[in-house]
Amino acid sequence: MRFLLCFGLFFLLLSCGEAVTKKEYQSPDKKWGKFFEEVQKQKLFDDSKLFADATPKFKADSILASFEKAKSTKGFDLKMFIAQNFNLPNYAINDKKSSLSFEKYIETTFLALKREPKDDDGSLIPTRKGYFAGGGRFEESNYFRSYLTLMALQYLKQDTLALNQAINSAQFIQDFGHVPTGNRTYYMSRSNPPVFALMITQLAKKDPKQLDIFGTQLMREYQYWMSSESKEDVSEQKKSQEKGDKVFRKIAFLPNSNLLNRYLDNENGPMPELPFAENTSVDFYKNLRARHESDWTGGKRWVSNSVSSKATDILPVDLNALLYFMEVTLSDVYKAKGKDDYAKSFGLLAQKRKAIFNQYFWNENKGFYYDYDFVTKKQREVSTLAAAFPLLVGLADQKQADKVAQKMEREFLKKGGLVNETDGDGTGSAELQYFAIQALRKYGKVDLAQTIKESWININREYFAKFGKLEANYDVAQTPNAQKNSHQQRIDGSLSVLLILLKE
Repeated sequence: MRFLLCFGLFFLLLSCGEAVTKKEYQSPDKKWGKFFEEVQKQKLFDDSKLFADATPKFKADSILASFEKAKSTKGFDLKMFIAQNFNLPNYAINDKKSSLSFEKYIETTFLALKREPKDDDGSLIPTRKGYFAGGGRFEESNYFRSYLTLMALQYLKQDTLALNQAINSAQFIQDFGHVPTGNRTYYMSRSNPPVFALMITQLAKKDPKQLDIFGTQLMREYQYWMSSESKEDVSEQKKSQEKGDKVFRKIAFLPNSNLLNRYLDNENGPMPELPFAENTSVDFYKNLRARHESDWTGGKRWVSNSVSSKATDILPVDLNALLYFMEVTLSDVYKAKGKDDYAKSFGLLAQKRKAIFNQYFWNENKGFYYDYDFVTKKQREVSTLAAAFPLLVGLADQKQADKVAQKMEREFLKKGGLVNETDGDGTGSAELQYFAIQALRKYGKVDLAQTIKESWININREYFAKFGKLEANYDVAQTPNAQKNSHQQRIDGSLSVLLILLKE
């Protein structure tokens, strides 16, 4: 497996073009230093994201010099200083009930989220093409949801806009080596569940040339996740494994020279967009950031006991399934290019991952896929919808798919759709409903998939009839009630899923 990775890296170093981005982007905590830390520590704003997204009225050096001069003066008012030197975004909540029909509201609200590339000299990073914001306090894109956005745009016959979403991801990979969680500087240190391979294979259904067009960027993203972006990385990883380390960045070393992947942010400190936490453990932010890279921030999936999260100790089912699909897609890319040796190499990597996937993630007694804790060397016990991803990418055999479907119907399915976790709080998320539906259809479970689809559409219809808006998540076991602080959630994924399900 290591020979194959080095082989792929050698080709990468020969074939990848120059990045075109010239500007260096800094997250606000680094750009503003002690000044930013002081603002967040004082909790001047109810929402920490507000100042993280603020745009300066003057050059950074000028503002910092003014702060140093003014902070020691009698009667200094930090909040007033911010008002004088920054424009704060307006994240006011609009609770007005829509008068549009359910279907019209979904399409209108979705298209209203389209944004043009913009460099505001704050934390926003300009994309190459137009992108879709999340709504509410999320004026930025989101990598994980961009695949669903692309599909929704295709159903709306907006093929150019759909292609633009892949172009934006490709440009981020070309410029930075990976697709960040979103186009904010404070997201640059981490990615999301990698869906670029899903995006370009979806585009290739209409235009097979898209695999060739985006193949180089997909290769670079693969090297990012395999922590092998340079010859130096490959050498360091080899040394790390030889001296008996358990991990090297996003890679976990397993017996028999096997490798699997974990979520891991490149930074390990307070997150600029979240409240500042004091008296934290050494790994608190490391694990919190990994959870945010996974896009699975709630529930019990990553919790090792009642008070701690150990996301970085866990090999996730969904991530490794998506990386399997990336390897399969890269094999197809090189086959299309006529590079049979490279195609064979990635085909072998996919086969290798598939073989060890069952060893670490499949539980025959429970008939389900579970995350694996490589520190305790045990499977996790929390049943989650991450188990849909092996089916989504074709990793499961029919018997495994049958058992997963049975458990989903027996333990996950509620009145309003599927819960994210069987022992959780009853929350069901739009994105996971869709991936589960697609996964079940792939293995012939069309009736169950249809039941989930109808249940999810119905709970959204019911909520919209009551409140004139929609949410990203619902308690799918209960009659939907008004949600507090719903503006804290992105709505783009929810709208995309509903558009797809209503128009397919």
